[in-house]
Amino acid sequence: MRKPDVLVVGLGQIGGSLAAALTRRRLARVSGATRREETARRARRMGIVAEAATDFRGVPPADVIVLATPVRTLLRQIPEVAPLASPGALLTDVGSTKKDILEAFRRCAPRAAVIGGHPMAGNEKAGLDGCDPDLFEGRPWVLIPGPGARRGARRLLESLVTGVGARPLWMEDPSRHDLAVARVSHVPYLLAYALMEQPPEDLRVAGNSLRDATRVAMSDPAMVLDFLLTNGGPVGRAADELTARIRELARLVSRGDEKRLRRRLEKALDRRRGL
Repeated sequence: MRKPDVLVVGLGQIGGSLAAALTRRRLARVSGATRREETARRARRMGIVAEAATDFRGVPPADVIVLATPVRTLLRQIPEVAPLASPGALLTDVGSTKKDILEAFRRCAPRAAVIGGHPMAGNEKAGLDGCDPDLFEGRPWVLIPGPGARRGARRLLESLVTGVGARPLWMEDPSRHDLAVARVSHVPYLLAYALMEQPPEDLRVAGNSLRDATRVAMSDPAMVLDFLLTNGGPVGRAADELTARIRELARLVSRGDEKRLRRRLEKALDRRRGL
């Protein structure tokens, strides 16, 4: 069976890691498109793409086009890229929010099949400095069918996702996805930033608990702003829910209610072990 030609638009941490994983596992012939010529040259030197250009029109037609730019950039690119995809091709993305992205794809009425994607993976390094061909190993990769996403397109994308080590997780409702990631991914960033706003003299006695809880505060602020500001409603709801739970736990502490507090702690321990 012929390997698919895959075009990755955006060679940052996620796009570069995907290109590296596909190339090194020999799952596809990969080309890349990126804004800066320096990044294109570096990706070629690293051997993660067969070719790269600063314009997606400068690379050969692809069976699969992956938009791997920040969400707000991606939303601007969809009207440019979607008409270039040929019938029978597959358009997908790796954006961390899905409702606006899939709506943008629908407005363009592309001839290609559309499947929204979101790998739940990443590290604190920006750009190709964060490139890791094993980044997706064992991580969930959410897939949401869009226009024209028939069985063949689904099988193709699922095989590539599985091939790079990720676990495909199909969801039908992009709004449900956006609320879920607000709860388990986006709000933890807000919590990390709030914890780092403690008085500087208190941070001097910080141990591993604070370091573990604030790891994501070392992420690129531009990346974090991008996904927070494109998921405002769900993030606000998730933050209110978390605030209510923290207040309830604090009340149990202040009342000395050891029995109920222990029950909550043990339940959390069991869930954490299951991650």
